[in-house]
Amino acid sequence: MTNWTPALEGTAGPRYLAIAEALARDVAAGRLKAGDRLPTHRDLAWHLGVTVGTVSRAYAEAERRGLTSGEVGRGTFVNVPVSSDQLHRWHDAPPGTIHMRSAPPMPCPEESAIAGVLARVAAGPRAMEMMNYQPQRGLLEHRQAGASWLSREGYAVTAEQIAVTAGAHHGVLVALAAVTRPGDHIVSDSLTYPGVRSLARMLGLRLDGLARDADGPLPDAFEEACRTHDVKAIYLCPNQHNPTSLTMPDARRRELAAIARRYEVAVIEDDTFGSLDGSEPAPIAAHLPELGFYIAGVSKTVSPGLRTGYIVAPERALGRVGSAVHSTCWMACPLTAEIAAELIRSGVARKVAEGRKSEAEARSKIAREAFGGWDFDCSEGANFLWLRLPEPWRSSEFAAEAERRGVLVTPSDPFMVGRRESAPAVRVCFGPPRDRDTLRRGLAVLVDQLHEGPTYAFNNVV
Repeated sequence: MTNWTPALEGTAGPRYLAIAEALARDVAAGRLKAGDRLPTHRDLAWHLGVTVGTVSRAYAEAERRGLTSGEVGRGTFVNVPVSSDQLHRWHDAPPGTIHMRSAPPMPCPEESAIAGVLARVAAGPRAMEMMNYQPQRGLLEHRQAGASWLSREGYAVTAEQIAVTAGAHHGVLVALAAVTRPGDHIVSDSLTYPGVRSLARMLGLRLDGLARDADGPLPDAFEEACRTHDVKAIYLCPNQHNPTSLTMPDARRRELAAIARRYEVAVIEDDTFGSLDGSEPAPIAAHLPELGFYIAGVSKTVSPGLRTGYIVAPERALGRVGSAVHSTCWMACPLTAEIAAELIRSGVARKVAEGRKSEAEARSKIAREAFGGWDFDCSEGANFLWLRLPEPWRSSEFAAEAERRGVLVTPSDPFMVGRRESAPAVRVCFGPPRDRDTLRRGLAVLVDQLHEGPTYAFNNVV
């Protein structure tokens, strides 16, 4: 147990907030590290001369901020929160660091064809036109390209249903802004994309996580939330779910759609990682066109830097979607939308996406073989793997130790909404390593770490 006593001298306001703020400062300063076990509620209350209830509120506030996590029978442990910026930053890591934290698309030879499209658009007669203001929902030809990109058997999309967004993340923001107001209640899988948590905070929304199984949120949990609260929207990632990589079966999609219809809840469906090749079940929006918002783009399949996405919205919501685009970025960048459209029209986007998928299949196979015998989820062709850690590992401590060994992975805490999973885990991404040999080296480091076990289990013994 860590002998930690916060410095509260000269602090104003409620004592529980002062304790939580002191904890945050000590984590930021390195005085508290990932895996440190904090004093018991009773011990810290005695040292500070406050009530046990005050310490309980302080620890609860720290957990709400992602600074700590409590484990029944073991105590309260320090996390090292991974910010959105940290998830995607690796250029300032020490030389030789193997980055497996963020989830860009796989490198592939086909991506070299993108340069030719860039040159063609730049030299084309409409290049300067793309530098001017355009309609809120995007030019018709850009929306037509998006409709072509998203349509598949069982789900036909028209340009009239689409708005062009500044990437899929912006599309989620637009959908939330179109169907909610500050103070509204929304729900998601209890394991979900960290970006939706930050968007909910920014919009002043209450986000609750739903109990789940391998197929996604449990229908009973969704229905109970709808009965208990005035739920306005549910956010879902049915294809290559982030962070588990699993795909929601059609039966579960239909069950959730039926509940959403019954309670008039908007379904915001993020298909950022979907293959768009028809191999996955039809989108939930296909079963719920009056309430379904379907969002996809080119970042995870073609080129992250284009920041071009498409949102398919119900007809009655298109006006609000256009207003949300206008309010948040005025319009998606026409030049990048033109590049994305030309990539789609020319067939280059499809070829690049197929090349990236082929590389993802190879890399995910390497990862599944490397972690054979350990507990993980990893779909064939996935961009990442969800590795459940054996006792006594904790996710933040495992990630911190991996970083000390030169490998960056993401602990489970940023993905968790509300309830805690029974087993700690980390997400391991396959796209950032420059080649398969680098990927193998990074995986070998993690496997060795699993076999060796944590050192903090002994260091914290009293």
